[in-house]
Amino acid sequence: MYDDALIARNDATTTRDTGVNQFNERNFSDATEPLETALSGYEDAEDGFAEAADLATEIEEETAAGICETAVDEVALQADATDAALSAAQAAQDNADAETINGHIERFRSLREDAAAIDVADADTVASALGLE
Repeated sequence: MYDDALIARNDATTTRDTGVNQFNERNFSDATEPLETALSGYEDAEDGFAEAADLATEIEEETAAGICETAVDEVALQADATDAALSAAQAAQDNADAETINGHIERFRSLREDAAAIDVADADTVASALGLE
């Protein structure tokens, strides 16, 4: 379960990068689809990490639960950052003023930096916490 969520998170990051690159190249309409897909991927990952945290809590594996909850926090920030990037792309596509677009971009960057400050453990770390080495 954690593995699947981690894969979804990593795939969402790759897809978001594609959308951000399209935005940076001023291909605003081409940026929208990958950003929407990435947002959905982050939401799926968040659900998966939360489910893994719940299961770890149920079996009283607090260390593993904590690792999963940290991943939930990180991926929620990634989802919010992606939503901000999507808002920037949509605003640019709608010819919004620079202040509006830049506000979304600044929010994206800030949230992405906040997420980068959180370490998401690999699946082996969770397995180790569960004693499944």
